[in-house]
Amino acid sequence: MENMAIIAMKGKDLVRAGIIAERVGSSMAAGYLLAQGNELRKRMQTSVIEFWFSKKDGSIRHAFGTTMPSLAKAHTVGGAKASIKVIPFFDVEIGAWRSCQIQSLIKVC
Repeated sequence: MENMAIIAMKGKDLVRAGIIAERVGSSMAAGYLLAQGNELRKRMQTSVIEFWFSKKDGSIRHAFGTTMPSLAKAHTVGGAKASIKVIPFFDVEIGAWRSCQIQSLIKVC
């Protein structure tokens, strides 16, 4: 029997996993990408995180992002509608808000 991993999901994660699975064509890859995206979201709340993702045009983007209020609050005007399809982040090199699609994540340091 092969080694298998079980990923438990609920709520928004089930919806996110369904969207990712549809886009990448694999429920196993969707579970991995969702876990990686959730970890990135969590870590960006308390620090600046280095990560890579592929852009819609196919190029690879290297970013240093955060959602820490102490760094991003001064650059926030109003509020953006939350999306389950993307990960918003404040790009500390550019000094502006950006986002990446969960299925486009390549590496999170």
